[in-house]
Amino acid sequence: MNGGVGVTHYLGDLTEAGNLGYLRLGAAMSGAVAYRYSPQLTLRAEAQIYYIRGTHKNTHLEYNNLSFHSINPDIWAGVQWDFWPASDPNHVIIPYALAGVGLTYMTPMAVFSGQPVSLAPLQTEGVKYNRLPFIVRYGLGVPIHSTERFRWNLEAAYTHVFSDYLDDVSTVYPDLTRMDPFAAALSDRRLELGLKPNAPGAQRGNSQRRDGYFILSARLVFVINTPSYRNYRRIFPR
Repeated sequence: MNGGVGVTHYLGDLTEAGNLGYLRLGAAMSGAVAYRYSPQLTLRAEAQIYYIRGTHKNTHLEYNNLSFHSINPDIWAGVQWDFWPASDPNHVIIPYALAGVGLTYMTPMAVFSGQPVSLAPLQTEGVKYNRLPFIVRYGLGVPIHSTERFRWNLEAAYTHVFSDYLDDVSTVYPDLTRMDPFAAALSDRRLELGLKPNAPGAQRGNSQRRDGYFILSARLVFVINTPSYRNYRRIFPR
Protein backbone atom coordinates (compact mmCIF):
# COMPACT_ATOMS: atom_id res chain seq x y z
CA MET A 1 0.00 0.00 0.00
CA ASN A 2 1.26 3.50 -0.68
CA GLY A 3 0.06 7.09 -0.81
CA GLY A 4 1.49 10.31 -2.13
CA VAL A 5 1.17 14.06 -2.07
CA GLY A 6 2.77 16.35 -4.59
CA VAL A 7 2.77 19.39 -6.81
CA THR A 8 1.35 19.54 -10.32
CA HIS A 9 2.30 21.51 -13.42
CA TYR A 10 -0.18 21.58 -16.30
CA LEU A 11 1.04 21.66 -19.92
CA GLY A 12 -1.38 22.82 -22.59
CA ASP A 13 -2.81 25.78 -24.49
CA LEU A 14 -2.97 28.05 -21.43
CA THR A 15 0.64 27.74 -20.43
CA GLU A 16 3.86 28.92 -22.03
CA ALA A 17 6.97 26.78 -22.34
CA GLY A 18 10.00 28.26 -20.62
CA ASN A 19 7.97 30.81 -18.61
CA LEU A 20 9.57 29.71 -15.33
CA GLY A 21 8.39 32.77 -13.46
CA TYR A 22 4.75 31.66 -13.81
CA LEU A 23 4.59 27.87 -13.41
CA ARG A 24 0.91 27.80 -12.25
CA LEU A 25 1.58 25.00 -9.78
CA GLY A 26 -1.21 22.89 -8.31
CA ALA A 27 -1.46 19.91 -5.96
CA ALA A 28 -2.22 16.20 -6.04
CA MET A 29 -3.07 13.41 -3.61
CA SER A 30 -3.12 9.71 -4.44
CA GLY A 31 -3.41 6.19 -3.07
CA ALA A 32 -2.12 3.00 -4.65
CA VAL A 33 -1.77 -0.74 -4.23
CA ALA A 34 1.21 -2.62 -5.61
CA TYR A 35 2.32 -6.25 -5.87
CA ARG A 36 5.93 -7.26 -6.40
CA TYR A 37 5.73 -9.88 -9.12
CA SER A 38 9.47 -10.52 -9.43
CA PRO A 39 12.74 -9.07 -8.06
CA GLN A 40 12.49 -6.17 -10.53
CA LEU A 41 8.85 -6.04 -11.68
CA THR A 42 6.01 -4.58 -9.59
CA LEU A 43 2.37 -4.34 -10.66
CA ARG A 44 0.59 -1.15 -9.53
CA ALA A 45 -2.89 0.40 -9.58
CA GLU A 46 -3.62 3.93 -8.38
CA ALA A 47 -6.37 6.51 -7.89
CA GLN A 48 -5.64 10.22 -7.67
CA ILE A 49 -7.18 13.66 -7.26
CA TYR A 50 -5.24 16.52 -8.84
CA TYR A 51 -5.65 20.28 -9.14
CA ILE A 52 -4.30 22.11 -12.20
CA ARG A 53 -4.63 25.65 -13.53
CA GLY A 54 -3.58 27.83 -16.43
CA THR A 55 -4.06 31.32 -17.80
CA HIS A 56 -3.02 33.59 -20.65
CA LYS A 57 -1.97 36.21 -18.12
CA ASN A 58 1.77 36.98 -18.30
CA THR A 59 2.16 35.12 -21.61
CA HIS A 60 2.49 36.38 -25.19
CA LEU A 61 -1.27 35.68 -25.62
CA GLU A 62 -2.33 37.76 -22.62
CA TYR A 63 -4.72 39.77 -24.82
CA ASN A 64 -6.95 36.68 -25.26
CA ASN A 65 -7.60 36.64 -21.50
CA LEU A 66 -8.56 32.93 -21.23
CA SER A 67 -8.03 30.96 -18.01
CA PHE A 68 -9.12 27.76 -16.31
CA HIS A 69 -8.72 25.67 -13.19
CA SER A 70 -9.75 22.09 -12.58
CA ILE A 71 -9.97 19.47 -9.83
CA ASN A 72 -9.98 16.11 -11.59
CA PRO A 73 -9.84 12.43 -10.59
CA ASP A 74 -7.81 9.86 -12.46
CA ILE A 75 -7.16 6.13 -12.21
CA TRP A 76 -4.45 4.09 -13.85
CA ALA A 77 -2.79 0.68 -13.74
CA GLY A 78 0.63 -0.34 -14.91
CA VAL A 79 4.09 -1.52 -13.90
CA GLN A 80 7.19 -0.42 -12.03
CA TRP A 81 10.57 -1.72 -13.13
CA ASP A 82 13.54 -1.51 -10.76
CA PHE A 83 16.76 -0.72 -12.56
CA TRP A 84 18.57 -3.48 -10.63
CA PRO A 85 17.43 -6.45 -8.51
CA ALA A 86 17.12 -5.82 -4.78
CA SER A 87 19.87 -8.40 -4.22
CA ASP A 88 22.42 -6.43 -6.27
CA PRO A 89 25.23 -5.61 -3.79
CA ASN A 90 26.61 -2.82 -5.97
CA HIS A 91 23.64 -0.45 -5.62
CA VAL A 92 22.38 0.85 -2.30
CA ILE A 93 19.75 3.05 -3.97
CA ILE A 94 17.72 1.43 -6.73
CA PRO A 95 15.60 3.82 -8.83
CA TYR A 96 12.65 2.61 -10.87
CA ALA A 97 10.68 3.49 -13.99
CA LEU A 98 6.89 3.36 -14.17
CA ALA A 99 4.35 3.25 -16.99
CA GLY A 100 0.65 2.59 -17.29
CA VAL A 101 -2.70 3.51 -18.80
CA GLY A 102 -5.95 4.78 -17.32
CA LEU A 103 -8.72 7.37 -17.41
CA THR A 104 -9.27 10.89 -16.13
CA TYR A 105 -12.44 12.95 -15.80
CA MET A 106 -12.05 16.57 -16.94
CA THR A 107 -13.86 19.37 -15.08
CA PRO A 108 -12.48 22.66 -16.50
CA MET A 109 -13.82 25.78 -14.79
CA ALA A 110 -13.26 29.53 -15.00
CA VAL A 111 -14.05 32.48 -12.76
CA PHE A 112 -16.53 34.91 -14.32
CA SER A 113 -17.90 37.94 -12.46
CA GLY A 114 -16.38 36.49 -9.28
CA GLN A 115 -18.18 33.13 -9.60
CA PRO A 116 -16.80 29.72 -10.69
CA VAL A 117 -18.37 28.46 -13.92
CA SER A 118 -18.18 24.97 -15.42
CA LEU A 119 -16.92 25.37 -18.99
CA ALA A 120 -17.58 21.99 -20.65
CA PRO A 121 -21.43 22.29 -20.70
CA LEU A 122 -21.13 25.70 -22.41
CA GLN A 123 -19.34 24.24 -25.47
CA THR A 124 -17.14 27.33 -25.76
CA GLU A 125 -15.77 26.16 -29.13
CA GLY A 126 -19.10 24.80 -30.35
CA VAL A 127 -17.92 21.25 -29.62
CA LYS A 128 -19.28 18.69 -27.17
CA TYR A 129 -16.09 16.88 -26.25
CA ASN A 130 -15.48 13.64 -24.35
CA ARG A 131 -14.80 14.43 -20.70
CA LEU A 132 -13.48 10.93 -19.86
CA PRO A 133 -10.39 10.46 -22.03
CA PHE A 134 -7.70 7.81 -21.82
CA ILE A 135 -4.37 8.70 -20.25
CA VAL A 136 -0.85 7.29 -20.45
CA ARG A 137 1.45 7.86 -17.47
CA TYR A 138 5.21 7.36 -17.35
CA GLY A 139 7.93 8.51 -15.02
CA LEU A 140 10.81 7.77 -12.67
CA GLY A 141 11.09 7.22 -8.93
CA VAL A 142 13.86 6.88 -6.39
CA PRO A 143 13.77 5.62 -2.77
CA ILE A 144 15.07 8.21 -0.32
CA HIS A 145 14.61 6.26 2.95
CA SER A 146 13.74 2.63 3.70
CA THR A 147 13.03 0.40 6.70
CA GLU A 148 11.71 -3.15 6.90
CA ARG A 149 8.07 -2.05 6.59
CA PHE A 150 8.14 1.59 5.43
CA ARG A 151 9.73 3.41 2.51
CA TRP A 152 9.80 7.00 1.33
CA ASN A 153 10.03 7.46 -2.44
CA LEU A 154 10.38 10.59 -4.55
CA GLU A 155 8.56 10.22 -7.85
CA ALA A 156 8.21 12.33 -11.00
CA ALA A 157 5.59 11.37 -13.60
CA TYR A 158 4.05 12.89 -16.70
CA THR A 159 0.48 12.08 -17.76
CA HIS A 160 -0.37 12.38 -21.44
CA VAL A 161 -4.10 13.00 -21.90
CA PHE A 162 -5.75 11.75 -25.10
CA SER A 163 -7.72 14.98 -25.40
CA ASP A 164 -6.88 18.58 -26.16
CA TYR A 165 -9.71 19.87 -23.97
CA LEU A 166 -8.19 19.42 -20.52
CA ASP A 167 -8.17 23.24 -20.38
CA ASP A 168 -11.34 23.70 -22.54
CA VAL A 169 -9.16 25.23 -25.30
CA SER A 170 -8.22 23.45 -28.52
CA THR A 171 -9.08 24.81 -31.98
CA VAL A 172 -10.69 28.08 -33.16
CA TYR A 173 -13.20 30.69 -32.02
CA PRO A 174 -16.79 29.88 -33.06
CA ASP A 175 -19.30 32.36 -34.43
CA LEU A 176 -20.29 34.07 -31.18
CA THR A 177 -23.50 35.45 -32.70
CA ARG A 178 -24.85 31.89 -32.96
CA MET A 179 -24.14 31.07 -29.31
CA ASP A 180 -25.93 31.64 -26.04
CA PRO A 181 -24.70 35.06 -24.77
CA PHE A 182 -23.31 33.57 -21.55
CA ALA A 183 -21.40 30.86 -23.43
CA ALA A 184 -20.12 33.50 -25.87
CA ALA A 185 -18.81 35.60 -22.97
CA LEU A 186 -16.78 32.62 -21.70
CA SER A 187 -15.64 31.63 -25.20
CA ASP A 188 -14.01 34.99 -26.02
CA ARG A 189 -12.99 37.08 -23.01
CA ARG A 190 -11.26 39.90 -24.86
CA LEU A 191 -14.25 42.20 -24.21
CA GLU A 192 -13.31 42.18 -20.51
CA LEU A 193 -10.07 43.95 -21.51
CA GLY A 194 -11.88 46.43 -23.72
CA LEU A 195 -10.75 44.69 -26.93
CA LYS A 196 -12.78 43.61 -29.96
CA PRO A 197 -13.79 39.93 -30.04
CA ASN A 198 -11.94 37.52 -32.28
CA ALA A 199 -13.39 36.77 -35.71
CA PRO A 200 -15.03 33.34 -36.22
CA GLY A 201 -12.31 30.85 -37.15
CA ALA A 202 -9.49 32.77 -35.44
CA GLN A 203 -6.97 30.59 -33.63
CA ARG A 204 -7.99 29.83 -30.03
CA GLY A 205 -5.68 26.91 -29.24
CA ASN A 206 -3.23 24.41 -30.71
CA SER A 207 -5.08 21.24 -31.67
CA GLN A 208 -1.87 19.57 -32.89
CA ARG A 209 -0.59 19.00 -29.34
CA ARG A 210 -2.49 17.08 -26.66
CA ASP A 211 -2.65 18.37 -23.09
CA GLY A 212 -1.03 16.78 -20.06
CA TYR A 213 0.23 17.32 -16.54
CA PHE A 214 3.43 16.68 -14.61
CA ILE A 215 3.43 15.62 -10.95
CA LEU A 216 6.35 15.56 -8.51
CA SER A 217 5.31 13.63 -5.41
CA ALA A 218 6.61 12.19 -2.15
CA ARG A 219 5.26 8.69 -1.52
CA LEU A 220 5.03 6.66 1.69
CA VAL A 221 5.03 2.92 1.03
CA PHE A 222 3.77 0.45 3.65
CA VAL A 223 4.79 -3.16 3.06
CA ILE A 224 2.14 -5.73 4.02
CA ASN A 225 3.75 -8.69 5.78
CA THR A 226 2.24 -11.62 3.85
CA PRO A 227 3.68 -15.15 3.62
CA SER A 228 4.82 -14.50 0.05
CA TYR A 229 6.58 -11.31 1.19
CA ARG A 230 8.34 -13.14 4.04
CA ASN A 231 9.51 -15.76 1.54
CA TYR A 232 10.71 -12.98 -0.78
CA ARG A 233 12.69 -11.38 2.08
CA ARG A 234 14.35 -14.71 2.84
CA ILE A 235 15.52 -14.93 -0.76
CA PHE A 236 16.38 -11.22 -1.07
CA PRO A 237 17.20 -10.01 2.47
CA ARG A 238 17.78 -6.43 1.37
